[in-house]
Amino acid sequence: MRSRPARGTGPGAGAGALDRDRIVAALLRLLDADGVDRFSMRRLAADLNVTPMSLYWYVDNKDDLLELALDAVAGEIELPDPAAGHDWRDDLRLLATAWRRVMVAHPWALRCYGEYLNIGPQSVRFARCARAVIARSPLPPTRWSTALSAVFQYVYGFTVMESRWIEGGRAIGRTADEFFSEVADSVTGVPGVEAAGGLLEQRGGLTLAQIRDQDFHRTLDWLIAGMTAAPS
Repeated sequence: MRSRPARGTGPGAGAGALDRDRIVAALLRLLDADGVDRFSMRRLAADLNVTPMSLYWYVDNKDDLLELALDAVAGEIELPDPAAGHDWRDDLRLLATAWRRVMVAHPWALRCYGEYLNIGPQSVRFARCARAVIARSPLPPTRWSTALSAVFQYVYGFTVMESRWIEGGRAIGRTADEFFSEVADSVTGVPGVEAAGGLLEQRGGLTLAQIRDQDFHRTLDWLIAGMTAAPS
């Protein structure tokens, strides 16, 4: 949230000078490729072709950088226009779907959401939009936060599990469908365990991604419908 050093005032000023935006862009590339566990200031500096100490002109520490990266990811979430006159339920679905889409693309960000305050300008932008959407619902203002928590805690939990299957398959060179089938097959026949073997076939030959989409949107619809059906 603090103001950043002006372009060209840090080390290496001149053409192609280092600045916070360039640092965060490089960090996003590293995190998307390797995740949080392999991130270090030294690796980031090498990617930028600068010394590690030069990064500290722009940030205090590694945590600062991860918070900046998390906020940059929040800036990728497409927001509905609350003034466009759409039904509030449709806008809430769009928000939830857009959040899920971006987080699946940046699975490392899901871990950071549990570790940092997440109060950067892009995250505040998202929160303001969500509040403007729920304010158009019939719910009383005292229930707005509860309703948004119900939706986005569900979306967070769903997306964490979704990303685990994607990342698990990638780690062993499998697609998510192949990984899921292997896991299900490995526990088939174990006494007392009801595996999900044949799930893909049971859903009419849909892929795991298509099944996840169906389940995600169906449960989201149930949540939104329940908001106005339950006593306030």
